[in-house]
Amino acid sequence: MSQNVALLGLGIENLAMIRYLTARGDAVTVCDRRSESELGDRLHELSHRGVKLQSGPGYLADLNRFDTVYRSPGLPLFEPALIAAREEGCRISSAINLFLQICPVPIIGVTGSKGKGTTASLIFHILQQDRQEKPGRIWLGGNIGVAPFSFLGQICADDLVVLELSSFQLEDLARSPLVGVVTNLTPEHLAAGDPNNPNWHHSFEAYVEAKTNIFRHQDRQGVTVLNADQDATRNLAPMAPGRLLWFSISSEVEGCFTADRGQGRQIYIRADGAEHAICTTDAVQLCGEHNLQNICAAAAAAASMGAEPDAVRDAVTAFKGLEHRLEFVREADGIKYYDDSFATTPEASAVAIRAFRGPLVVIAGGADKGSDYRPFAEAILTEKVKAVVLIGVMGDKIGRTISALAVEMQRPLPKLAEGPEDIKGIVAAARSLADHGDVVLLSTACASFGLFRNYKERGDLFKQAVWEL
Repeated sequence: MSQNVALLGLGIENLAMIRYLTARGDAVTVCDRRSESELGDRLHELSHRGVKLQSGPGYLADLNRFDTVYRSPGLPLFEPALIAAREEGCRISSAINLFLQICPVPIIGVTGSKGKGTTASLIFHILQQDRQEKPGRIWLGGNIGVAPFSFLGQICADDLVVLELSSFQLEDLARSPLVGVVTNLTPEHLAAGDPNNPNWHHSFEAYVEAKTNIFRHQDRQGVTVLNADQDATRNLAPMAPGRLLWFSISSEVEGCFTADRGQGRQIYIRADGAEHAICTTDAVQLCGEHNLQNICAAAAAAASMGAEPDAVRDAVTAFKGLEHRLEFVREADGIKYYDDSFATTPEASAVAIRAFRGPLVVIAGGADKGSDYRPFAEAILTEKVKAVVLIGVMGDKIGRTISALAVEMQRPLPKLAEGPEDIKGIVAAARSLADHGDVVLLSTACASFGLFRNYKERGDLFKQAVWEL
């Protein structure tokens, strides 16, 4: 039966869903704050499919006239217009809710404060490797940038879907994926930050509750994969309705873990009374302990769906990581350059710094997200950081934090250099401070807006400047 529906926002996710809704006969209206001129070429798609547009400042007016409203992830459930529409009988849903309802094959969902994109991609690559001798195709989508509705019509009976899911997408899920993975939980989405990526959770508890929807609605056949190395994730275990698997880099668990049993540190999978050594940790190409956690999370999830140990080994040893996440750019004059532009918080950049063993020149700074920079400063002072190039409006604050903490900790102060505003100058300044054998790391601990539109532009321009050296 056709419905009168509204889609709030004309992003990639909703644009793909429009094709599904109009094909099944729904009357669709897109509500978007932007003007017609700002929406540009996407209007042609709406016109071609007979979709109406409600745009401008009043784009959320009279939502109660629709049977169902599909909100975008950036619009919170406590938006007054949504509350009013719900009170008058309108059903509030989302693209991910609808996809989970109609997807004809099992779904593996991955969430977490950090590492969810890398983990989801690893699961995808492991399952692809495993499917070389098996029927079916693996699909990857969600918050990673691919709208699930863009491939819905191509899914066949033997396929599997892997989705990276943000807390905003999970906020109102009415059902959970067959396999739900939580990489970690840290309080990052509690205050306003990048205006292009608004954060609207009122508390850490509300943020965690949203994350739990990735497994909360499973039945006894469901699988939940949790981080055994973190209190916040261990505390979720009693809520898992089905099978519980763990991943750890510090203890042996049911699931996937790392251990040194006298022949070097290795990755192991343990499940259903069997145990398999996958590979040594030296064989993986991803840098850092946090990426070993991502690998273990992915291996546990893929193994729960039948992936063979050889497929896990081949995939994790070949995987080189995602763009802008500790991405190796090039080596020039004996200096290695890494793009970690995705690290927009002090905690994420501290993890990146600890992933390296040799001398570092770090590029840090940008726009503030209300963060405490002490964890970042502590990593600067306790690891082999020889210099920091400070950029953006937060460069001075970060420099003062590092200097004050150096006195408090009685640690030597690395060279602090004020960086220019253009990326070529920033890279040149970092190059002038580095010697043969050093690493130059772009890991800013800050949001990108101000100097750059987003972290992707910042990383792309950094890589371009490095290749032009």
